Amino acid sequence: MPRRSTAASIHAQIRLLEKQARKLEMGATKGLRAAAKVIAKHGLSMNDLKEAFSMSRGKSKRAVTRSKVAIKYADGNDNTWTGRGRTPLWLVAAEKAGKKRESFLVDQAKPKAKAKRAPGASRKTASAPLQSAA
Repeated sequence: MPRRSTAASIHAQIRLLEKQARKLEMGATKGLRAAAKVIAKHGLSMNDLKEAFSMSRGKSKRAVTRSKVAIKYADGNDNTWTGRGRTPLWLVAAEKAGKKRESFLVDQAKPKAKAKRAPGASRKTASAPLQSAA
């Protein structure tokens, strides 16, 4: 059975909420008074304030943009990953199925294999003396 509120309890709640609203309004007006003092102290005009606000909004928008990161891993189903952050579920599932992560590397990201020397072959060094043809 739902609880019934009496008129007295509702009026008490209203008084409490009105008191909280007055506190909030007083805090807001206090801040506005402080801002008005700063404006008067520095002799700022409304155009100065508009310009300052537009400049601050522009900076925040520019700060949000990020540079593009090249795709490092891809499969044949248009799933891609840059290699940053959490490993995507499609790659986790493929690895659990036994595939190697390197098999999903995009061509430009694949590491180049080092050329192997034949056993016993020595490196050419610049310190070997040159023989003159004289």
